[in-house]
Amino acid sequence: MNGWQLITHFGESAFLLPCACFLYAWMRWHGATGVARQWMLAFTGTALVVLASKLAFMGWGIGSASLNFTGFSGHAMMAASILPVACYIAMPDRRPGLGLLAALGGVLMALAVGVSRLALQAHSLSEVASGLTLGFLVSLPIVVRHGVPRSPRTMLAMCAMLAALMVLPTGGLAGATDVMVQELAMFLSGRDHLYHRGEWAALPGAGMRAASDFRHASR
Repeated sequence: MNGWQLITHFGESAFLLPCACFLYAWMRWHGATGVARQWMLAFTGTALVVLASKLAFMGWGIGSASLNFTGFSGHAMMAASILPVACYIAMPDRRPGLGLLAALGGVLMALAVGVSRLALQAHSLSEVASGLTLGFLVSLPIVVRHGVPRSPRTMLAMCAMLAALMVLPTGGLAGATDVMVQELAMFLSGRDHLYHRGEWAALPGAGMRAASDFRHASR
């Protein structure tokens, strides 16, 4: 596993979805019910938008040939939605400046995940940039909102969870998720094969092919 593959794991849904559930439960447990609900609703809605964009391209070829866009980057969205919030609430309440600095660290981690998707040729620039934007629209309003409980023990618990997930055979789970999305796209569209990067539906601009190094549908 090279460095980019390691970094991209920090945007993997198999790792971050349990973290999202943990953050939601932790905020509710500490009395921040409104904050927890707002964040989870925004996160869930954004994840559905990302899924819809992938299904639209895989099943119907709906995307943008000029932008080389086949759907929002799920890794970028997941990382940008969760990592800044996780880092922020891991800091003690008595150090507000430290909390914001930690959130900035989470933002940089999410950006690194986005760069890794480009380096691994899994997504185009438009897909990564739009995925990051969606994710930051979920996380940053929580970071700047008052009344969010914080505790260093949260980060210890999440680090333990991540460490456990990384040593477990979760790689197959990520692949299974991709297969499920592909099968759903074929079921909904009634097609027996998927659209792939460089193949576009009969829309204005169709026929323009993507760069040859982007050969697979977005993951």
